Amino acid sequence: MDDITGSDYNHLLECPHDMVHKSRSTRKPNESFSKAFCPHGTACLAKLELFENNTQEASYTGLLAPGNTIEDCIIRLSSAMKPPAEEQNRFGKFFLKATGGKLKNAKLFPMVALKCLRQNRRSGNLLFGGRKIGQASSEFFRHCLCTQMTERVPSLLKPFINKFYSYSDNPLSLGVSDFCAHDEHGNDTINEDNNFPYVIMLMPIYNTRTSQNDDDYETFDEFIEDLLEIPSGSVLFDIYACPTPSCALDPARIQRIGHIRSTTEMIPSTPHDGLFFRHQVKEEDYELRPEWRDQVKSTCSPDGGITTGTIDRLVGSTILESLIKAKKYVDLEAH
Repeated sequence: MDDITGSDYNHLLECPHDMVHKSRSTRKPNESFSKAFCPHGTACLAKLELFENNTQEASYTGLLAPGNTIEDCIIRLSSAMKPPAEEQNRFGKFFLKATGGKLKNAKLFPMVALKCLRQNRRSGNLLFGGRKIGQASSEFFRHCLCTQMTERVPSLLKPFINKFYSYSDNPLSLGVSDFCAHDEHGNDTINEDNNFPYVIMLMPIYNTRTSQNDDDYETFDEFIEDLLEIPSGSVLFDIYACPTPSCALDPARIQRIGHIRSTTEMIPSTPHDGLFFRHQVKEEDYELRPEWRDQVKSTCSPDGGITTGTIDRLVGSTILESLIKAKKYVDLEAH
């Protein structure tokens, strides 16, 4: 923990709206910033185990290079917020009203943050989220999480979301090119061919619950108790990649490229633990792949014409999870 709080990690989260800033007059000496989103969760050491690649598919670079095992990683599992239905205050009532009641059944808002250490370089960071309206299940490992969330937002929430557009034109789509720019030894791939996917997805493998009954949780925080029971050596997620925006609706173009395994037991992660994860803006990906700017504006309909929009607006965890469940993906472990 000293290595984390004493190094670059306190400054890696660059979006100012993800931290609670106290004024100089109210902040105590040496008091650290507090996380506003995902305030409570668990963390452990982990490793990325990436499959060998004997095909022309998925020849990614840096920390996603095929056949590598990235040993020095930290993974944090959390809920972005407490269910508004349990918040007996104006904040909770506002969010329930703003979403037309869509949040009333939400029990968790699962989020995953991954940090991989690199020699003589800043760490590589990835952030994964699910549906903005949360999930009705108390099982953390229930649905796919990915580096891109849909940008469909209820009108009442737009003033709130607009704060994030001051930081990026694509605040709900996070960049992944930095993760693929350097390997764990700090070797530079930028001057070669920095090959990175459009979106990275995590599909849960672990299951904290033996029962499918989601009504046996008495309090919201019990999901943390479940996570703390995860033993070291557990495979938590399979890692999938969507190579380009044009692949985002084709299940045969999705790639299963590895998995994430815990290497220690989980410990609690609090709002004040000093552990932050850098957000890379999607614009940095587009600078390296300018053709993607046109691809993401292509019109698509994931439900046969009922809903239409552009790829960057509609493609998120729900669509990408359905592609994975179609089981037509390229499985690098099988090659």
